[in-house]
Order: sequence, then structure tokens, then C-alpha cells
Amino acid sequence: MCGTVNPPTATDCQQCGIRLGAADTEDVKRLLDELIATPAPAAKDSEEQGAEGEEGLDFDKEIVDDLLDSLLVTTAGAEAAEKPGRARAKSAPAAQAERFECPTCGADVAEDAAECPSCHTRFAAPEEAPAPEAPAAELVAEPPAMAVTEGEISKIGLLGLLSGRLVDLVVLGTTLVLVGMFAGLGMWSWSAVSANPGSVAAFLAVALGGFGGGLILFRLSSSAIAQGDRLVKEGRYEEAIAMYDTAIRMGSRPATAWTAKGVAHKRLGHLDEALRCHNIALKQNPQNEIAWCNKGDILFRAGRMDRAIECFDRAIECRPRYAIAWNNKGAALAKMGRYEEARACHDRAVELKPRYVAAWLNRGEVLARLGDRDEAQRCLDRARALGA
Repeated sequence: MCGTVNPPTATDCQQCGIRLGAADTEDVKRLLDELIATPAPAAKDSEEQGAEGEEGLDFDKEIVDDLLDSLLVTTAGAEAAEKPGRARAKSAPAAQAERFECPTCGADVAEDAAECPSCHTRFAAPEEAPAPEAPAAELVAEPPAMAVTEGEISKIGLLGLLSGRLVDLVVLGTTLVLVGMFAGLGMWSWSAVSANPGSVAAFLAVALGGFGGGLILFRLSSSAIAQGDRLVKEGRYEEAIAMYDTAIRMGSRPATAWTAKGVAHKRLGHLDEALRCHNIALKQNPQNEIAWCNKGDILFRAGRMDRAIECFDRAIECRPRYAIAWNNKGAALAKMGRYEEARACHDRAVELKPRYVAAWLNRGEVLARLGDRDEAQRCLDRARALGA
């Protein structure tokens, strides 16, 4: 009756006092035999167990279902995906309808009742809270179409600074040897020269050999830079870099060769190496406006607009009429949203170089951002007329 567990020798229930009947040993054995002989139902047959449980096996059915539910939780298996409703129905109790007490008579009333069944007091319908309004989408201004990537500044080593000085070393070495010969042979004295006329021939041979070798190296260096420039125009960047390396080893204009090598590396996407080349070029010649402009371009691609603008300003200081630096500075300012300043830069760029297509396009973009659609359209038409 009450389900309390009693000792085997008890005749009355210790909880409710109901008299207990004697256990039938034969019936117990028969039930145990049936339980042992009956195979456990598979998980996929769990819906058919309701029909088989009509002979007093409901308790065993619940145990099997609980075990199956626990297995489904541990394995996160496919059977739960096939029958998702069954596990939830077994594990979660049925939701009870909420009830409240009538404020007039105190009777128990269902939550959705329109009136009290006892005193017939009518209840007001609950007011539904208005749905929250969806937040308005923020208007995000799209950045101007001027973008690019990053390279870290590499440390310039001593070897990089000394490379490219071969012509200078040859000329300096020749000069020192000549000074040593002049002093050692006493060539300041006519008597010494007349006594040893071979010293004059040796002096002239060293001078011609040294300075002639320096001139040859200089011409070879210039030729290597020119060949590298031609290879860059043809898109053969690896070969161009090899020619620039030759110029750096032999030439008297290493800053120019380092700058050109940096441009080739930038075309290949080697931005770290490109930035290193431009830094070396600027270390050797701080007035190299092309290196400043190319370094600023790499920083612009990296999104480091403040640093890029500094580089473009340095290029303009070195060469105030450098239209490319003015245009690039305007592009960086526009990227930062400083459109009025950008407009002034692009105005200066097209003034210095009226056939500069990129400057006309950038100027039109900035004017469109400032709301001057007519002038922006004129800039676009001008760029198209120039072949954009």
C-alpha cells in the first residue's frame, strides 16, 4: 500500500499498519525465471514496451528506460537524434498549469481563467509588455578606397652600411698608396726624382691603375642599375634584385641601388626586406626622397598612417615639387578621415603633375566624401580622359 520496506518476519506494515500476506515462493520463482528468460528490449523498441508491460512489468520498463536515458547522455548518440522527444519526456516532469488565489473569495483559480468559478468575480486580462524595439543599425562610414600591408623595420647591420663602397675604397686606397710613394721615395726633391726616374713611372702606373679601375667599376655599377630598372619594368624582379646586388657591391651610388632593390622586393610582396632596403638607403643618403616615399608607401599598406605621413613629409622636404609624395600624403590623410587636408594635398599633386591619373582619381574620391559631387565627377572624367 505505502511502499515501505519491512523485515521478512514482519506480519504488519511498520508504516501504515496493514497486515502483510505470506509470500508465495513458487510465484516468486516463476517471476524470476520469466525475467531471466525474457531478453532486454533494444533501445529502438522502447516504444513497443508499453504493450508488453500490461502483465505487471511496468517497474522493470521504467528501470530500462532510465538506463537507456543515461546511456544516451553519455554517448550523445544517434538514438537521441532519432527520438529527441522521448528522452525529454522521460527526464522532465509534465509542466503543471500555474494557479493563483482569488482575491475576493480565496478560491484556487487557474492562471488563465477569465472569472472565479466560486464567486464569479471577473479578472482583467494581463497586459502584455511591448516587444523591445530592435536597435537601429549604426551607420558606419566606409573608408575611402585607398589601402595596402605591413613590414617591420629591420636593424641595419655594419655590413649593410659598408657594402656598396667598393669604388670609394679603390679610390681611397689608390690615393693612400700614392701619398706613401711620394713620401717614401722623396719625390718632393728634384734630385731624388732625377736620381731614380723609375719612381715616376711607378707613381704614374699606380695612379692610372687605381683611378682607371674606379672609373670602370663606376660604369659597371651604373650599367647594373640600368639593367635592374629594365628588368623591374619587365616584371622580372628576382633577376633585377641580382643586378642591384651587383651594383651595391661595385658602385659608388649604393643608396640608389638599395632604393631600387627595395622597390623590387615590394613588388614581390617581401615587405620586411623592402623596408630594410629603404632604411639602409636612407641611412646612406637621408635626402633620398624616393626612398622616403617608398618607405611611406609600405607603412601606408601596413595601416600605420601617422608614420606614413611623416615619411611623405620628409620626401616633400627633400623635393617640394614631388607630386607622388603629395598624392600619397593625401591618400593617407583621407584614410584617416581628414578630407579637407587630403583635398589640399591632391590639389597640389594635380597642380604639379596635371596628367597624374591616380591623383585625379583620389581627388575625386575625397571630393565625393566632402559632398561636392559635381567636382568629383569632373575629376573622374579627367582621369578617364587621361586613360584611367
